[in-house]
Amino acid sequence: MESWQQNEAFRSMKPKKQKMIEQLAASLQGKKLTEALPLLTRWKKTMQQENIQFTPEENQILTEIFSAQLTPQQKKQFEFIMNANRNRR
Repeated sequence: MESWQQNEAFRSMKPKKQKMIEQLAASLQGKKLTEALPLLTRWKKTMQQENIQFTPEENQILTEIFSAQLTPQQKKQFEFIMNANRNRR
């Protein structure tokens, strides 16, 4: 079992959210950043269409799942993107 699945925020989620996150994690496995970002965008759009929202703790789990799939260089790129998005708010 992945470490994020042990997280209390994940364990306390509704089963539908857990399933959606597990599906996302499986779909991201082995993907490069350029392949993963479109998958993540589609997944996020699906969540919005189904009116599924995540708490800050749950969003942290999503970030952990996504970044765990990346190489060190890709993680730096991802962190740069995330920081740029935070600075825009």
